[in-house]
Amino acid sequence: MSKRIWQHPEVPAGETTVSWRSAGQLENTPEFREWLDREFPQGAAELANEEEVETSRRSFLKLMGASSALAGFGMAACRRPESYIVPYTKAPEWVIPGKATYYASAMPRSTGAVPLVVTTFEGRPTKLAPNSLHPDNSGTDAFAQASVLDLYSPSRSRKAMKSGKPVALADVGAVIAALAADKAAKVGFVFGADVSPTRVRLTKELAAKFSAAKFYQYEALAGEAAKALGDGGKLAVDFSKADKILSLDCDFAGVDPQGPVTAFFDRRKPEGKDYDKEADKDSMNRLYVVESAYSLTGGMADHRLRVTPSQVLLVAGQIATALGVDLGKGTTAITDAKLLGWIKPLVEDLKASKGKALVLAGSRQPAAVHHLALAINLALGSLGEGKPAALVQSEAQGLGDLVQLKKDIEGGAIETLFLLTPANPVYDAPADLKFAEVLAKVKTSIHLSDRVDATAFAATWHVPAAHYLESWSDARTSRGVYTVVQPMILPLYPDCVSEVELLLALLSDSGKLVHGEGEKGAPSPAYDAVRKTFAGLGQEGDAAWKKLLRDGFLKDSSYPAKAQSVAGSAAADIATANIEAVKAGDLKKGELQVIFSTDASVFDGRWIDNAWLQEAPDPISKITWDNAALIAPKTAKELGIYDKVIEPEALSEAVPVVVPVEGKFAKVGPDGEASTRRQRMIEVSVNGQILEIPVLISFGQAENTLVIPLGYGQGFDKDDDLKRDTANQCHVGLVGVNRGFNAYPLRTAATAYYTGAAKVKLIDKKYPLSLTQEHSAMYGRALAREISTIEAKDKNGKPLDGKGDFAKQLAGVSKQGNDSHAPPNVYLYKPQTSATWNPGKDGKAQSLLNDPLHQWGMSIDLSSCMGCTACLVACQAENNIPVVGKEQMAKGREMHWIRMDRYYAVQTGNNFDADNPALIPQPVACVQCESAPCETVCPVNATVHTEDGLNAMAYNRCIGTRYCANNCPYKARRFNYFDYNKRNPLIKHNLYKGPFGEKAVGDPDHLQKNPNVTVRMRGVMEKCTYCVQRLKDGVIRQKRGQKQEALAAGKPSTEMEVTTKTLRVPVDSIKVACQEACPADAISFGNLLDEKDSKMGRSKMIERNYDLLQYIGTRPRTSYLARVKNPNDQMPDAPFIGKATIHMA
Repeated sequence: MSKRIWQHPEVPAGETTVSWRSAGQLENTPEFREWLDREFPQGAAELANEEEVETSRRSFLKLMGASSALAGFGMAACRRPESYIVPYTKAPEWVIPGKATYYASAMPRSTGAVPLVVTTFEGRPTKLAPNSLHPDNSGTDAFAQASVLDLYSPSRSRKAMKSGKPVALADVGAVIAALAADKAAKVGFVFGADVSPTRVRLTKELAAKFSAAKFYQYEALAGEAAKALGDGGKLAVDFSKADKILSLDCDFAGVDPQGPVTAFFDRRKPEGKDYDKEADKDSMNRLYVVESAYSLTGGMADHRLRVTPSQVLLVAGQIATALGVDLGKGTTAITDAKLLGWIKPLVEDLKASKGKALVLAGSRQPAAVHHLALAINLALGSLGEGKPAALVQSEAQGLGDLVQLKKDIEGGAIETLFLLTPANPVYDAPADLKFAEVLAKVKTSIHLSDRVDATAFAATWHVPAAHYLESWSDARTSRGVYTVVQPMILPLYPDCVSEVELLLALLSDSGKLVHGEGEKGAPSPAYDAVRKTFAGLGQEGDAAWKKLLRDGFLKDSSYPAKAQSVAGSAAADIATANIEAVKAGDLKKGELQVIFSTDASVFDGRWIDNAWLQEAPDPISKITWDNAALIAPKTAKELGIYDKVIEPEALSEAVPVVVPVEGKFAKVGPDGEASTRRQRMIEVSVNGQILEIPVLISFGQAENTLVIPLGYGQGFDKDDDLKRDTANQCHVGLVGVNRGFNAYPLRTAATAYYTGAAKVKLIDKKYPLSLTQEHSAMYGRALAREISTIEAKDKNGKPLDGKGDFAKQLAGVSKQGNDSHAPPNVYLYKPQTSATWNPGKDGKAQSLLNDPLHQWGMSIDLSSCMGCTACLVACQAENNIPVVGKEQMAKGREMHWIRMDRYYAVQTGNNFDADNPALIPQPVACVQCESAPCETVCPVNATVHTEDGLNAMAYNRCIGTRYCANNCPYKARRFNYFDYNKRNPLIKHNLYKGPFGEKAVGDPDHLQKNPNVTVRMRGVMEKCTYCVQRLKDGVIRQKRGQKQEALAAGKPSTEMEVTTKTLRVPVDSIKVACQEACPADAISFGNLLDEKDSKMGRSKMIERNYDLLQYIGTRPRTSYLARVKNPNDQMPDAPFIGKATIHMA
């Protein structure tokens, strides 16, 4: 059968929105147009005519014969017993195999602990979910979701080391014991920025015991906020009380969280967070963002201003001056009319919302920006109880920084140094500090980490750290709620030690390092330490302790308030920063400002060995497994490199295989995307250092800037494409080796976030990249829909587009695109039985969707979806989705059940900033069509419809024809080209070696697998199932409740009445993995039969609801809610906001 091509209508002639995904699509190159006709970009013939169809059929039979012969060779003789790691050998009596148990815990983070509920099976933590009872619950991000994989990482540190060589842990213990006996020891401790009350208490005890002890704090990407907020000062944010928000390069929705963010997204929904009110535009907040390159927060902005990083300070100063803040006068006045035209109405809007406006400075911004943000908030009356933010005091005080540590080491004040920070200072410290040389001057250094990284090899001793899921500890959230960290399992490796255990050994008289369980059946010493801290908070006794363990937090605990005032150093800091900003902005021709950005996959590099994060596409650039420099289109054109950067490689004919297959193959796609994509590279010269790195075009980025994500290039082996030095190969595991380019050597202490006067030139080198922006791409009308709360008008007050006011736009959501004039659908496939062969009691045909108790459905709110990858990683953890590696990702063979499409859109006639397109994310998974095109073409009924409305997969029935994927207009199906779970896909070409390849079965990461979900094999199609295992578990639990009712009533079962209420799962009681993880609460799931009683049911009744590709008649169970922008009608860009409805031609 030939390929099915969906012939979507052309974009309406009057449409003013131009939308695109990639540079190739925007430029509409011939290569891109040819790509649109290719359903399978690699490995499948294009069936152009009947003759070719017959040829392909013959080739198929030849291949089947060959594969049958090979099957006899490979399956019988090459199998061998496999060994598995198990968490314990004697199970407790209360453990039921296959039944999950749940515990409250938390993930310590520098921005505040993430409260969690941990799912365990037979003692194995397998899945993390947010603790919905916690007052600071705000979902989870991708980092939290993926952290469970670090517990089972094959490259995790397992053995102690001395000078890079494995030793017994007892050798380290002897050093610690000797140190514990020397109270005059010159000892230093470097901690991370997370706040642990137990650590704070132990630190005070260490200071009392060791008179010369010194304490420091280091995070690679920490900024200078402490200079403005004071020692230990923090800004506790309450987004629910903020009507107007100004972000000064603060990605609070992404990698720079400032507090629980769900409340911000709740106010992006005009119908209220539960969709139980009439749409009210006045209930929405308004977001202004000033930034240099697109962030997740910038994508949500109602108004976004692109500026270079040096201009952020000047914009903040201009706003402060306009609000009457004297500190603003310390910055150079802005004279650009365009910027002033944007700032003036913004200031008036902030003034009109005094007491309900909030200004946030990015954590990596210089101290001057934080001074100005604090002063503006004070002027607006935004700080205090009941206000959008409060200045609070944490326990983390009196800690020096890395510069002070260097001085103390060189001055002889430190002879023994404990490196307890999760950062990797030998790798990520500012280059001018030369920390590796400084560390070598210390007589003894002891490094605690779960990774054997650069610092582990540079230190005298390395101690393997216990994972937070193996440790007793405690933490504070961003607003100071006391939260317990409790272990789910004993350390998988016997030498692993927690931070608390290490500090306790130093405090003990014997200095003995006791880790894991206590001696002679006693509790862990860390357990006793945490209980002692908890008791110190006035919570003594077993009852209070058990409540803490059950709930995960101490009710009514928080940071105390701090005096609200501007620091005395503010004026001086602003004057100094202003000089640097003006200097950095004074660029000569060809010079750029370089931004060292936080990476959405590896953060600062600490998660370089996490495969889930590496394989999750970057939300903005869509790059996986690497980093690349990002540059604005106009800047690339001015440098004369644009055409070279976007130039795709030539299409080529297929290389004959065992049985030649006729037909054209595309080795590369639009923008050169495929396994052979090799991206042009540039040479960046800055601060006396040179970096060669591939470059990509980045839309919406400020001109004269270059963005380089940090955290990559930590180690390389012989398989590196550029044949780089392999000296640091041992600093990373198999996941992190040969990944990207290290930009840390370009940074100095003074230029930690950005630097000016960088020179860039194109070089004659290419590097293979894996991008996903065109993978599984949908084409059609009005895919993602957007409206505005205002009517677009020109300067004379005349309507621009006739779309009308908010009410009219709201009513027109379901009629956007082709839905405005499409005739009623005539369904060829009707989900009902035969009236002749299988009639109902009334003799008529009956619906196949005949479950009277449950009919499942979902809605996704684009007004609150920011495009992060939390849902993607949560789905991967829940459903045993394999990692496929960079090579397979480049071929479009990713296995993620939910993908995050990212579109750009700009309005024709945009005379304010046409180079600042809107960014629109749209998550897409299987939408569970009631008239599913995939079901009608499967020759073996491997994909069928269930009575409760799911488009189900029978994996053991699937023979891998891929007809279903070919017939899916949503591109939501994934095919297992290899046994990714059995053959390690991260070893070069290992997947192609078949039975001779290196196996992955038995690796510790297999312990993470969910036992309630089938692990799929090669040749099987898979897709989203609405987490069917959770649905069935909920139904079974409800049926068990019926039995409990009968027992409680004391009546025979025949006398008990069974009602719908008895058997139907309670409203909104089941959460699927993506919904549960979402920090924006953008996903609603439930039973359609609950109608308006359920949140999902109400969401489908509002005017913003629409079906994706509704006009093709698939009747999807997952619908979308249009995105709403809330612009200020006085802003110069207001007429172009809220129009980014996406049409893909």
